Order: sequence, then C-alpha cells, then structure tokens
Amino acid sequence: MKASKRKYDLVIVGSGLSGASAAAEAADQGLDTLLVEKGRNLGGTGNYVEGVLVVGSDLQKAQGVTITAEDILREEYDWTHGLADLRIWKSYLQATKGNFAWLKSHGAQMTKLRTLGTGENTWHLFDGHGKQAITEGLLPAARWQGVEIITSSQVIRLEVDLAGKISGLVIADYESQTEYFVQTEHVILATGGYLNNPELLRSHTSGNAKRIISVNSGKNTGDGLKLAWSIGAKKFGMGMVMMFGGQVMDQAEPGFKNWSRQINRAVTHEGPLWVNERGDRFTNEDCTDIWAIAGNALIRQEKVYAILNQEEMRALSQQAFKNTDLKYDQLLADLQDDLEQEKSYLTCGDSLEELAQKLDLPHLLDSVKRYNELAKGGKDLDFGKDSRFLHPLEAGSYYAFELGIGAFCTMGGLRTDLQNRVLDQEGNWIRGLYAVGNDGSAGLVGDTYGVNIPGSEAGYCVYSGRVAAQDVAEQLQLT
Repeated sequence: MKASKRKYDLVIVGSGLSGASAAAEAADQGLDTLLVEKGRNLGGTGNYVEGVLVVGSDLQKAQGVTITAEDILREEYDWTHGLADLRIWKSYLQATKGNFAWLKSHGAQMTKLRTLGTGENTWHLFDGHGKQAITEGLLPAARWQGVEIITSSQVIRLEVDLAGKISGLVIADYESQTEYFVQTEHVILATGGYLNNPELLRSHTSGNAKRIISVNSGKNTGDGLKLAWSIGAKKFGMGMVMMFGGQVMDQAEPGFKNWSRQINRAVTHEGPLWVNERGDRFTNEDCTDIWAIAGNALIRQEKVYAILNQEEMRALSQQAFKNTDLKYDQLLADLQDDLEQEKSYLTCGDSLEELAQKLDLPHLLDSVKRYNELAKGGKDLDFGKDSRFLHPLEAGSYYAFELGIGAFCTMGGLRTDLQNRVLDQEGNWIRGLYAVGNDGSAGLVGDTYGVNIPGSEAGYCVYSGRVAAQDVAEQLQLT
C-alpha cells in the first residue's frame, strides 16, 4: 500500500502501542501524519500488552493503594543501580494519571488493577489487551482525525540534508514491489526493538542468546535502530532483554503457543527442581515471583532442565503454589501429548540413572539426593526456597523438560533526551528524529527490566509516543 502524498509533517514508523499513541497524539495536535507499518496487520507486539503503569488512579484509591511517584523513583534508582535516567522517570510518572485518562478518552478500556509477583499495585489492565486499545481505540481515533495509515510497507532509509537534519525517507511497498521517497522533517521510530533479530541478540547479550525464546509478534527485528544508527545515532543501552523466566525449549513452535499450556507453567513458574548442563542445582527455583530475576538465573547456564515425576505434578496441583489453577488431570494430558509428539524438549526415564545417562548429567543423582534430603527436612539450606515448594522426587518415571528463557521484548539501542529526541555520538539531537517505546527506552532501565513496577514499559510506550508527537508540534510552530 502506497502513501497518498509525497510530503507530511510527520512520519511514524511502526503501529504498536507507542506508534499508535504517537499517531493519536499527532492527530490531536493537527499534524499531517503518515503511519507506516511493515506487516499486513496493525498493532504488532502491542496487541499482546496486558496493561500500563499508572500512579494515583481512582482504581488504586478504591483499593487503598498509596504508592507515590517518589516511592517508585527510589525503587528504580536501587533496582537499576543508578543506570536509569531519573529525569525521564520523573517526567513519565508525573504524566501517568493524565495518560490514563487520555487513553480512555481515545477508546481504550481499562477497568482492572493488579500486581505481578511481588511487584507494586501499578498494573492497570486493558480490557481485551493492547489489541483493543490499539485497533479499536487509538488508531481509529487517529484515522478519524486524518492520520494516514499504510501497511505492507517498510521504511528502508532515512535521508538528511547538508546540516544533518531529517529531510525525508524511502519506503518500500511490498504490494507493488517498488520504492519511493517521502518528504518530511520529522520521523518517530516505533519499531519495537530487536528481540526477533538473532544477530543483534548474539552480538549484544550473553553467549546464551540462542536460548532466548521470543513471545511476541515476531516482527521486532531492530528496524528503527538500524535506521537511526545509519545516520549517526549513538548505539546505547543494548543488551537489556525483558526476560520473564523459563519457557520450554520448543524449536518447532512459536513461543506463544506454549505460553498458556499448564505443563509449561508447571515446569517454569511453579518451583520444581532445576538443574544445569552438569545436573547441578544452581538457584532458588521460586525466583519466578520476580520473573526478571528468574530469567537472569536461567540464562547464565548452558542448559537448564526441570526435573519432576507424576507425584511432583500432583503436588503442584494441590499445594499453595503461585498458579492455583493447575489441574493434575490437565498436567497429565499435556504430558501425554508431549510424549506422543516426541517433543524435543522432553526426556523421560524409568529411573533417575536412565535420565542422567540420556542427558549426560553426571551430577544429577547427587543433586536429587541432596534435594530429597532438604525436602524431607522441610528447609532449603542451600538456596532458601519456600518449604511449601519442596517435594522429594523418589518414585515412578522421571521427566526432564529443557528450558529456554522466555522474553517479551528488548529495551534500548538509542540514546534519547526528555522529549525522546534521538542523540548522536556527542549527545546532540539529530534534528527531526525521535524514538519511542522499546526503541527509545534505554533510559528507563539498567541491565534488567524492573517488574517491581508492573506495566512500566507499556505505560512508557504511551508516554513517549505522546511526548514525541507533542514536541514535533512545538517544533513546527517554531519554524
């Protein structure tokens, strides 16, 4: 699909939550705007977003939640070891309540508040996830006010003038297989980071990036970052992957297909024994209450296996574990399906000796012996796991599920200022260029996503999209 004109006030690249927010705000500001989406469908990974960070909402007041912006600033300073830009955080937090009202006025529906694991009660959930907010709210509102939206089109090059300012861009139209130039002095990059770019993951994360399993739209390949780098933007804050803990290491299916299966939840989030490539236990498996920490623990190993038997599955379904909806019959059904399909991530043995031999885990027998001793003693003296989650593994067939590390997105890649302007190697604005959402969120995090404040990245998508569009409007008024 081709753009109808060859000149716009603003071009937005990407239609996820940040791009859709930028488009709706640009419409509110009266900007002549083009939104370019490389996929055939709109929304991207934003369609799967569950909710956004808000401070001081009526929902929080009704539930007696008293957390303040100052509380969050202190938490983020500690959580990120001072790496986060607290100026960005402060401005963002001051805007969350207004953004909440703005989202609702633009068709997004949010009626529920919850936390995540041990995090704060800041997560305001979309009714119908981000897809409802984007495709039934923000983008229709933008279109109604004149924003042009094209799909199956990709921005393949940014152009700058002799002074280094944005002057336009080149778009490839997949339908006609042609390329054409569009003139604009303002571009907002909202392409969602690089989680689906294996080369960038390998280059900028640990040597075990191959074990990262994306659970997203599959379209976040670093397009915006590469466009910005090509005209001199600083490469900044790479390597931060929003890891949520374990995910069965399924090479044949996309990550989202296993996400809701009960057997996947059981082996990755409910605290069974985890061992590494040598068969050694290496962490408190109950770390999934802060799932970013679980991801960090898992990726430091060359391989990870969850070890359990049917008695452990029964215990998972009966004890007070985090996921109270686990059903023993469904766990057995999922297990049987995996066995029948000969899933590569599942290995079974009639004995621990057989399992250890099949997987070449020389320390497995000693690890299970020690684990059983701790379980019978009722106290994890090695890693401090809650005693409710300790169960001996002593009889029946044994099963080893190989785990990868599930991930939703990356954050970082570009350095931006308080208006989400993209900066060059010397910290100067590449005039006319902005990055929002995952592309422009390096200042929000350190090396780990802070699930202590649930909804912070999704809320930042809304905030940054609006801030960038507002600054474009201000720049146009100055010219």
